Amino acid sequence: MDLAGVGQTGNFYWWEGVVEDNLDPTGAGRCRVRVIGYNTIDKNVLPTDALPWAYPLLPLNNSHGKTIALKPGTRVMGFYRDGKLGQDLVMLGTVNTGYGNPGNNNGFDDSQDAVSRINLAEDVERIPDIGMIDDRVGSGEPISNQPQKTLIQTLGSFENISDYGPNEVNEINTPRLARGIFEGTITQAHQDELATITKTDGDTITEPENPFAARYPYNSVEESDSGHFREIDDTPSAERIKESHRTGTFYEIHPDGSKVTKVIGDDFSVTIRNKNVKIEGACSIHVVGDVDLNCEGSASVSTGDVLDLTSGGNMSITSGGSLTFDGSTMTFVSGGAVNMTSGDIIVLQDTSARASRDVNDLLQRSGS
Repeated sequence: MDLAGVGQTGNFYWWEGVVEDNLDPTGAGRCRVRVIGYNTIDKNVLPTDALPWAYPLLPLNNSHGKTIALKPGTRVMGFYRDGKLGQDLVMLGTVNTGYGNPGNNNGFDDSQDAVSRINLAEDVERIPDIGMIDDRVGSGEPISNQPQKTLIQTLGSFENISDYGPNEVNEINTPRLARGIFEGTITQAHQDELATITKTDGDTITEPENPFAARYPYNSVEESDSGHFREIDDTPSAERIKESHRTGTFYEIHPDGSKVTKVIGDDFSVTIRNKNVKIEGACSIHVVGDVDLNCEGSASVSTGDVLDLTSGGNMSITSGGSLTFDGSTMTFVSGGAVNMTSGDIIVLQDTSARASRDVNDLLQRSGS
């Protein structure tokens, strides 16, 4: 390596080129790049497999070496680590000019204009005479047609605060959750609105409390302009994964592997093929409204212990075919009249008598 090429003597040789090959046999994310103004455009003179590999420069928060396979035709920029020798390339980033695909023996083609396909957001009026600030008119308050962060009052109503949330003056841009701060965040709102499940016996199950205990710099947080969050928290003994929507819908995986999912709006799930569910512990389902279960095929319900069916109102059992009750002991108890209607004979049989057509006679014999 020529030390003069890495800035030791003030020389820095940068380049711009086009990716031609991303099949790095080492898996390091390298690409073969044809450098504009340094390499010939003619592949017959300099074929792709003769181009040197260019290494990607990874960000400091990418400690595990996650790479992106740049598509051939991508315009990239970088520098030569070996200076003017130009054989040891490092890619710093991409230049979004579109993919070059000349369809001939040329390595890149500037003869065609870039394709412009975009749905651009509405512009916002600007303050013309002040720079180096957020110069949108009305900044600091909700601005029309701009992303708005929300401070959740309850999980049913929300209040817009400003474009950037209720931040304090001179507060740094690092998300509060990444700094281990709980107050004034969507996570605090989740903690303040824990749901409760009521079981059939009246006992209740409360949503697990939020296990947030992040410590800087272990919590990796992505935060959008409108207040969506994604967290990957590696804080020792408090490891979590969480995604939150600005309205309060979220899922979170706790340090012990437990998972909490809460949907503020409607939840719609479709499985095109089969679905299998196994619960090795208890299962409690609490529906505040009505339940409609429609099975277009056969349905089987089996329990290894007691099965209780309780209705606070009327209960109807309808069968298009036979209806069979089978048990070692069967008890029917009514606080009022019992009505039995049949389109044909009713047969009641005890353990010692043959079938009888006379219901009254059988009932009298049973009571004697």
